Amino acid sequence: MTIQETLEEYLNTSIDNLLRLVEDYCWNPISINRVFILTDFNELKRTNPFYFRSWGNKINRSKRRFSFEEVVRILNSEYHDLYDVNLYIFKTNKKETVIEILYYRKSNLEPDYFITVQNNPPMFHSKISTPFYVLEGERFDVNWNSELKLDHIWKSLLYRFMNKKKS
Repeated sequence: MTIQETLEEYLNTSIDNLLRLVEDYCWNPISINRVFILTDFNELKRTNPFYFRSWGNKINRSKRRFSFEEVVRILNSEYHDLYDVNLYIFKTNKKETVIEILYYRKSNLEPDYFITVQNNPPMFHSKISTPFYVLEGERFDVNWNSELKLDHIWKSLLYRFMNKKKS
C-alpha cells in the first residue's frame, strides 16, 4: 500500500468516525457534500488560549475550501512530517459540511521527543466539541462553536444562572 493509499484510508476512516460522532451526539442533518479546510497548528500557536476557538473560527470562515482529493494531495506531500491529525466539524448545513483538518508537525516537537517519534506514522483523531451546558445524553447543535447563535447564548446564560443559584 502506498503512502497516499494509506493516507486516504486513514482520512476516510476518520471522516466516518467523525460523522458517527455527530450522528450520535448532535441533532443536525449532515450534508453529504463535504468540503475541507486545513489548519496547521502553527497558525494557532500565537493566540491566547482564551480566544483560541473564536480566533480560529474567524480565520476558518475565510479559508479556502478543498475537495477530498486536494486534501489528500496536500497532506500526502507533508506525510512524513505529520505527527497528529485531528478532524472536526467546522460547520454544517443542508448545502455542505465543512470539515476542519487540524494537523501538528513532527518538526515542531521538542528535539528529544522528535527523535522518539520521527519514524512513526501520524495519529488520526475525530473530535466534536461539546458545549459546557449539555447534559449527559442530550443532543446539541454541532454548529454551536462556529456560529454565535441566540440559542447558544441563552443556554449558556441559563446554565450559569442555575449553577450560580446552587452554590
